[in-house]
Amino acid sequence: MKRILISVFILILLFVPIYLKVKAMAAPTTIVVWHAYRGEEKDAIGAVAASFNKANKDLQVSLLAVPFDALADKVSAAVPRDKGPDLFIYAQDRLGGWIAAGVAEPIEYYLTDAMKARFVSGSLDAFTYKGSIYGLPLSTKCVTLIYNKALVTKPPKTTDELIALAKTFTNPEKRQYGLAYEIQNYYYHSIWMQGFGARVFDADGNPILNSPQAVEALQFAIDLQKNLKIVPEEVTNTLVTTLFNEGKAAMVINGPWFRGEIDPKIKYGVALLPVISKIGKPAIPFLTVEGIIMSAKSKNKDAALKVMDYFTNNATSLVFAAKGKMISANKSVYLDKKIAADPIIMGFKAQVEKSIPMPNAPEMTMVWSPATTAMNKAFLGALSPAEALDEAQASVLDAIKRLREPKE
Repeated sequence: MKRILISVFILILLFVPIYLKVKAMAAPTTIVVWHAYRGEEKDAIGAVAASFNKANKDLQVSLLAVPFDALADKVSAAVPRDKGPDLFIYAQDRLGGWIAAGVAEPIEYYLTDAMKARFVSGSLDAFTYKGSIYGLPLSTKCVTLIYNKALVTKPPKTTDELIALAKTFTNPEKRQYGLAYEIQNYYYHSIWMQGFGARVFDADGNPILNSPQAVEALQFAIDLQKNLKIVPEEVTNTLVTTLFNEGKAAMVINGPWFRGEIDPKIKYGVALLPVISKIGKPAIPFLTVEGIIMSAKSKNKDAALKVMDYFTNNATSLVFAAKGKMISANKSVYLDKKIAADPIIMGFKAQVEKSIPMPNAPEMTMVWSPATTAMNKAFLGALSPAEALDEAQASVLDAIKRLREPKE
């Protein structure tokens, strides 16, 4: 018996070090994260991933940057085929469709009350669908008024003031405009649409793109360009950037992502979108909340949640805000003295608090193309605003009907 015990002891001494060495040499678990960040935001997420990897030898983050225009479709195509990431970063507007397609994983079972409490009001709601939570907010984004301080000393508080100020600077022959923004882009147009009281869907989730308020808002936007001529023709994102950097656009309507495109020599400020003089109510942008979403196909969900937690904790959120210039969804960030003293970040935060969350229902994906087509036709004069929006409404209704038809 004694010999047996000695033999067992010797075997333990021989094999335990080998086991521990093999275990130490085992490859760490890797969590793949897809994102579309560029510039300062890309630098920030790179720094965050590096810090995580340094602190966690057995769990590593691998980042893949995907062009924004391709990211959503790439996620939709790759995840169902088990070719996608463990986590991906995107706004809430595609959430409903991804849930229906089995792309996004509900995570409320993993979350503690402390994790839920770290976010600014309304941001976690953006990733809540039919009672379940599908993502953790990273940043909040919306458009607001950005102005060149060399050309505008006092930003306008009403649309009457905006128009009057813009007229004094506008000279199309010199390619000078008082206001520049992607006027035929439905996302940007939401400021007038919602300001006039229109909405994309009613309380029951039915589209109402052609409401009287929506028609009035579209006519208002057309007037800015066609009648008042304070907004240039054929506006693209590139043109907006060029005009602002050349000092040929006194004011633009854009979001926090625009900061990285502004020439350092331009001294600029941000202000709340103006009150619509005709009705006495402010222009209201869409609120998009960018968050980190777990793939339903991830093979390492517990590890993925650990990454989600790290990416949204207080210390990391401060890195995203300070280095990436993001408008954080973590409320603790705004207790930091440097952040609180940044007039640009705080200016965007003020507008975020006066915005309306973009719908996250699957039907929202059916809206963009018909709405954009309608705006193009109305601006060209091919259809009246009412006719164009009636056409968009019919197109969206038809798309939703096909979406909801039972599959054979």
